[in-house]
This record gives sequence, structure tokens and C-alpha cells, in this order.
Amino acid sequence: MISAHSQLNAPLVTEHKTVHQRQDSAAGTAYLLLAATAALVGGGASVLAGLGMLPASGVWGRLAQAHPALMLLYVVVPALVGGFGTLWLPRALGREHMLLGRLNLASIAIFVVAAVLTCTLADARLANMLWSLGALTSAMVLLTTIFDSCADSREQTTFSPFVWGEMLSAIVLLLTVPVFAAATVRSWLWSAYNPVVGAEYFAAPVGLIVLLAGFGIVFEMATRIGQVKTAPVAYIMAATAASGVVAWAKSSLAHGADSQTAQMVGNVLLGVCSLSAVCLAGLWLAGTWKARVALRTPLLWGMGFLAVVAGGWVVQLVQGAGLHPALQLGALYAVCGGFYLWRGEACGFWYPQKLARLHFVLTAAATLCLFVPAMQVMGCALFGVAALAFVLAAFISFQRDIPVHSTRNGAAVLQTVRGTSA
Repeated sequence: MISAHSQLNAPLVTEHKTVHQRQDSAAGTAYLLLAATAALVGGGASVLAGLGMLPASGVWGRLAQAHPALMLLYVVVPALVGGFGTLWLPRALGREHMLLGRLNLASIAIFVVAAVLTCTLADARLANMLWSLGALTSAMVLLTTIFDSCADSREQTTFSPFVWGEMLSAIVLLLTVPVFAAATVRSWLWSAYNPVVGAEYFAAPVGLIVLLAGFGIVFEMATRIGQVKTAPVAYIMAATAASGVVAWAKSSLAHGADSQTAQMVGNVLLGVCSLSAVCLAGLWLAGTWKARVALRTPLLWGMGFLAVVAGGWVVQLVQGAGLHPALQLGALYAVCGGFYLWRGEACGFWYPQKLARLHFVLTAAATLCLFVPAMQVMGCALFGVAALAFVLAAFISFQRDIPVHSTRNGAAVLQTVRGTSA
């Protein structure tokens, strides 16, 4: 009787899992599309405005003014936390799907509405409140899925670096977004006594999320090649999250000299943690590269992320500022490297390697052009061409949808189902 009952319910359980998996795929793709659209709109409007090709007023002027909000709020969090968390986290945890799928979809809808209001309204405080709600719900979905996996696990298993990065990024959002929302409400209700709070107010937590999620992806690249200990990674990332949140909250809520002291201490702690992570990740990736494995394209982006963060750390040490802008630029390398790692090595699907490497070369050249005053316009144009290469590579990969199986030594074997004999 029990066996017959189980056999009758098996198709229903399978269909239930398939529905949730499709829901996760649609939600994760929507997160990434939102981030890509925000980057293209914000970056394109900023470049055209700088060239004098857009009017200073009206909708186009508003798009140029919304550039910081689009890049800070609608690229990093939707891509690194919402997108990769939804698409990659169940596989990393050994689960069938994310929990609270409907709440995850509601978070995407809130993000989209907030992005539209950011681009159309002169006063972005309502949009910032909606974005805060979307960020909180997205973080709660991730943390619920991770903690439920811990409760269901019969064996004591360690988290991968990617899971650590996603979990700590969600915790950072859960702790800092209410402060951002409270500051927005305070400036809204008592505007005569409080300055207007914009997206720049949340720049430090965004940089912290880039550091945590980015290093989670970079360390994940190394763990896929050899056996490495994740305990030092967890300690460094946890120390980064704790020190960054406390210092930012203190500098935001304090006034005068106390705020400046807290900000200085936070920058020092963030610099120390980022330097430790850069050194550890650099040693891991150097050993991975010497192994001559096929994981070359994600490694390029991982090394680019490390180079950008290390350069920002050096500028921070010399000039006292520069790490946070470097982390914002590093978000691009983390997102692209994470996409190729997720699509290829994590999910096992083919993507055009030459086009992906061309995408990296164009991005690296554009990054170098940003540091030359006379070449900044050229750098922005190269970023645009690189974005087109990325879109084309992703489109070709999803259109062909060819599975790839990796052998033990890391060599990728392309298996085309069509044309092969049984």
C-alpha cells in the first residue's frame, strides 16, 4: 500500500519540483536582466550626457541624474545577491529549489517598479524606499533557504566560498538597508533639518557586498580545481562583514568628529580585510593557473577582480580614498566572472570561449582608459562594445544549450547529443 501510494505521488512530486525550478530560473534571469538593463541605461545616459548629446532637462536629463542610483542600487544587489543567489544557491546547497519563491518574484517586481520611478521622478526618495523593501525581501529569501538547508542537513557539511559570500552579503543587506530607509524617511518627514539622502549614502554597503560576493565567486573558482580549506576564507569574510557594517552604521548615525573617526576606522579595517583576501585569493588562483586547467575564462575575470581591488587598496593607502570606487568597478568583473563560472562549470553548459575572452580584453582595456584623462570617452565606448560582446556570448550559449562535461583533470569535453551514436 505504501509503495503504491508513493508511486502514485511520484509524478506529482516531480512536477512540483519542476515548477519550482522553472520559477527559480525565471526569477534569476529576471534579476540579471534588470541589472544589465540598469547598467546599460545608466552608463549610456552618463556617456551621452558627458558628450553633450542629451538635453539637461526632461526625461533624458533625469536619466543622466539617475546614473549613480542605477549603478549602485540596481546592478550590484540584483545581480550578485538576487540573480546568482537564485540561480546558483540551490545547486551549491544541494537543494531542488529556493524557498519562498513567490516572495522572490515579488522582490523582483518591487525592484522593477523602483527602477522605473528612479528614472522618471525628480524626487527619488519613494523609489529608494521601494528599493529597500525589495532588497530586504530578497535577502530574507536567501537567508531562509540557507538556514533551512542547515536544519535539513543530516550530515555536518561545510559551506562553499560562494555560499559564504551570498550569506554574508544578505546579512549585510538585512543590517544596513533599514538604516538607509530610516535616513530616507527622516529626510522626507523633516526635510528642513536633514539633508536629502540619495544612492551615494549607500555606497559603502554596496562596496562591502561587492567585496563579499566577489571574493566568494573568486574563491569558488579555486575550490573547483583542488581541495582547499575554506575556514580562512570564512574568517576573513566574516571579519570584513562585521567591521564594515559596524563602521558604516557608526559613521552614518554619529555626527562631527565621531562620524569621521568611525569612517576612518572602517576604511582601515576594510583595507586590511581586502588586502588579506587579495593575497590569499592570489595564491590560490596562481596555483590554479599553473595547473593548466580549462577554467581559463572565469579565472581571467577573477584575476581582473583581484587586480582592480588591489589597485584600489594601493590608492587608498597613498591618497586615503579609492577602495570604494575600485569595489564598484570590481562589481563588473565579479558579475561577468560569476556568470561564466555559473553557466559553464557550475551548470555544465557551453559558451563561446573566444567571444568571452574578447569580452574580457575589451573590459580590461576600458578599465585602463578610465585612468587616462584624455581616454575616458574611449573607455566608456569600449565598455559599451564589451557589453554587446557579453550579450552576444550569453545569447549564443542559451540558444545552443549544449551540455559540457568536465573530466577529472579539468579538460572540458564537448558532448553534442545530436549526431552521436547510442
